[in-house]
Amino acid sequence: MALGTYEGLISTTNLLIATGIVLVTTTIVHNFWSWYRLRHIPGPFLHSVTSFVLLKKVFEGDSPAYLDGLAQKYGPLVRIGPNEVMLTDPDIRRLSAIRSPYTRGSFYEGSRAVPNKDHILSTMNDQKHKELRRMEHRGYAGLDFGGFEAGLNEMLAAFIELIQRKYISTGIESRPMEFAHRTQFFTLDVISKLAYGQPFGCIAQDRDIFNYIAQTEWALPFVAVFTTLPALNTLKDRWPLSAFMPHEKDTFGLGCMMGFATKLVDARLSPNGHPGRDIVQSWINHGLPRDQIIQDILLQVMAGSDTTATALRMTLLFLINSPQALRCLREEIDTRFQSGAISSPITNAEALAMPYLQAVIREGTRLFPPATGLAEKVVPKGGDTLHGFYVPKGTQVGQNMWGILRLKNIFGEDADVFRPERWLEADEEQLKAMQNTWALVFGSGKYECLGKTLALMQLNKFFVELLRRFDFAVLNPLTPLKLHNASVWMTNDFWVRITWRE
Repeated sequence: MALGTYEGLISTTNLLIATGIVLVTTTIVHNFWSWYRLRHIPGPFLHSVTSFVLLKKVFEGDSPAYLDGLAQKYGPLVRIGPNEVMLTDPDIRRLSAIRSPYTRGSFYEGSRAVPNKDHILSTMNDQKHKELRRMEHRGYAGLDFGGFEAGLNEMLAAFIELIQRKYISTGIESRPMEFAHRTQFFTLDVISKLAYGQPFGCIAQDRDIFNYIAQTEWALPFVAVFTTLPALNTLKDRWPLSAFMPHEKDTFGLGCMMGFATKLVDARLSPNGHPGRDIVQSWINHGLPRDQIIQDILLQVMAGSDTTATALRMTLLFLINSPQALRCLREEIDTRFQSGAISSPITNAEALAMPYLQAVIREGTRLFPPATGLAEKVVPKGGDTLHGFYVPKGTQVGQNMWGILRLKNIFGEDADVFRPERWLEADEEQLKAMQNTWALVFGSGKYECLGKTLALMQLNKFFVELLRRFDFAVLNPLTPLKLHNASVWMTNDFWVRITWRE
């Protein structure tokens, strides 16, 4: 071998060694600096040097209780990652205030459903996000097409008919219902009916149309990982991970829904299109671009159906396990129905005038918040002081929603107990603090959930119409259901026995 060849090999080897040394040194310096800049904030050491401990808990599906345990051990501000801290304080609403200089963190970018295409939740630019809210809020509030009540009543009637037709048990016949998925059939049909003018048909066919629920139960643990580790956000938009993301040509799951939404929007926008009286038409009328409509339709399905279904099923379970609360709610329903104070079906205004019903809804969603993601915000230029600790620019501040909604200094020493009466017994000052804290279930300020009105309307009607007709009992009291958290809750095997109310 020629001398020049040896020299070339040596040069190449030296270059590779030098490159390796630079990479290792850079990594060490970066990791040291990440640890150093937040070293004064309490938390487990491993969390300060790696994100993989948190990732493991997120993927295993038990992060809310784990993170709240850290808050109880280390205090209201705890370090949970190399560049992440978590706040357990209702004052976290300050970070989302209309004029707050805080911006969205990587959690939101990780929620993107389609590679390189943002929906309103994954939009990182505050000005663009503000403009999208302006164009969408009237649709989400039902202001452009006569409201939500007629369509919601139709879907509620269909759900009641499904129970009557297939799931009423008697003394001689047991016909159990898997309630977890059926509540999501209900919310999926409500969303599609009000958004597009026609339901998907989950209730009518009593099945998971498009296999959407099955796909999301498989995919959500991975999505939760993407929203937790910023470095993965860019990877999932590139091959090969991008090949596993939804596509409108898919024959099942979210991609199939995307194809459905694309056809509907294109039909509306065509020269011969017929305007509807629904959310999509409101968005069209207010100038929302075609691609944005499609992405935000998908967001409606993903965010709205899972969270509202969780509120329905978990609040019902709390009522089943709390006979006194169930009895008080039914007494309120019966008294008002007999006096003519509520219609059939109940209107939203009538439901809002029922104090115990509102207490039940607040208590159920407080004790089991439907969305538990960290939802980080980024500390602005100049840094900030949180609970006496200086937090430098660029740090991501997450929320401990599970812990915030169980704070004993706000909700009482029995904050871990389902007790709707706390909302009726509190004095004016305490009630205000409780209400302001509970409102964080739907976010706040410039990031408040646009679907809040529709979600609460579903809760207001659902419990009244079902509980005045039916009795519910869980089939397995020791293990009533199976739960897995992935920022939202995946629920399975919630088997109930339904009978006519005595």
